[in-house]
Amino acid sequence: MEETLVENEMLDVDTIVKKKEIRDYLLEVKMPALRKNLLKLYDDIEEKLKNNPASIKYHHNYSSGLYIHTLEVMKFALDIFEIYKEEFSEYFSKDDVILVSFIHDIEKTTKYKKNTLQQNGNNWTPFLYNYSKVDMNDTAEVVSIVSCYGIQLDPIHLNALTLHHGGYSVDKGKMLPLAVLLHSADLLSCNIGEIKR
Repeated sequence: MEETLVENEMLDVDTIVKKKEIRDYLLEVKMPALRKNLLKLYDDIEEKLKNNPASIKYHHNYSSGLYIHTLEVMKFALDIFEIYKEEFSEYFSKDDVILVSFIHDIEKTTKYKKNTLQQNGNNWTPFLYNYSKVDMNDTAEVVSIVSCYGIQLDPIHLNALTLHHGGYSVDKGKMLPLAVLLHSADLLSCNIGEIKR
């Protein structure tokens, strides 16, 4: 029994995440050029996704947290889309859902850095903000990253990326249906996804 517990404590992201992986969802994109560009982007950032947290203090705040959060958001977003496909299809496609759910937090691949200071008190965290990078709005950084891969974003994508934190978003405005779906999937991952662990 004790041996099993030790094994389970040492699980890595590849063991924790069962069934579909991020790459599997990206392979479902119907538009060939978008699929190719998303897969290239994924190949270039996979290690960063698996080595970074999704946040410092809140949800998925551990190494590989960004990968797990992104995967959960993709799964939840696609599940919601399938349930309401008839209603959503007049506004956006499954490709749109895969795109925004994959890139919604992509700026976090460089947002944080490992804390190399000795653990000191209750406020110590394993990751810190990376102040050496150029500071900009998260959506602007996402656009900057994906544009390097030939991925162009429409206004509905920008609305979803800018407002996906809902009431927690710094920017305010009317959430279009894709933003509502992405926000719902993000909330599910931040709350229910964390409860599973």
